Amino acid sequence: MLIGFGLWTAASPLPAADRFTMVFNGEAVRDNQTGLIWEREPDREFDVWSASIARCERKTVGGQTGWRAPTIEELKSLVDPSQKDPALPPGHPFVNIKSAIYWTATPSPTDEIVAWQVSFFSGEAVTDQKSGTRRVWCVLGEPKK
Repeated sequence: MLIGFGLWTAASPLPAADRFTMVFNGEAVRDNQTGLIWEREPDREFDVWSASIARCERKTVGGQTGWRAPTIEELKSLVDPSQKDPALPPGHPFVNIKSAIYWTATPSPTDEIVAWQVSFFSGEAVTDQKSGTRRVWCVLGEPKK
């Protein structure tokens, strides 16, 4: 079974025990389903879209640089639609998720003042003005095209 998220397509979900591997001295998590590496603890700061994107680019986690804000497809790939508060797979290794809304690097294609974000309370992807303040969950790895 394939699950589609726009341009992103992932195989049927792996169990959390197989899907996630701790890396970089426990400061990050490799998603074995997508190959992406996520901060184990998302950024705690609430900020506007542009500042959040820039903060990821300056970040060092587990001694690694090259972090970036995820695309909408990448961030949605973490969502387990059967879960709420947070909408993540049972047994996930992430900490301090807080059911927050997280920015993505994906701007709206039709409105330059809007960008995509994901609520980890409900798992829903929504758009909002870039001037709003949200958290960001940085990722390491090449974006899917």
